[in-house]
Amino acid sequence: MNQTWNSDPRLRRMDPRKLQLLDQFFAQLSNAPSSQKLPLFLELNRKLSASGLAFSPEERSLLFTILTENMSPGEQKQAELIRDLAARLSKNAHS
Repeated sequence: MNQTWNSDPRLRRMDPRKLQLLDQFFAQLSNAPSSQKLPLFLELNRKLSASGLAFSPEERSLLFTILTENMSPGEQKQAELIRDLAARLSKNAHS
């Protein structure tokens, strides 16, 4: 994972509250075993909803790009699978 994700200048326009939640999320994610990573993603989504916040499609795409830039092709593929699963889960939740 890109360890300096939060210093990327492309994030300057993002709501500081979203960045704060992301910072907390990545701190937890970096210390979590693999089996706990998906629940952490779900918890981030819950916290965003509870705060009345949501990432726009552009923000989600930007975050994905930033976070996967330094990953190996295998890690990128795994991240894409997680992103696709999250999108399907979100779509089903709103249907």
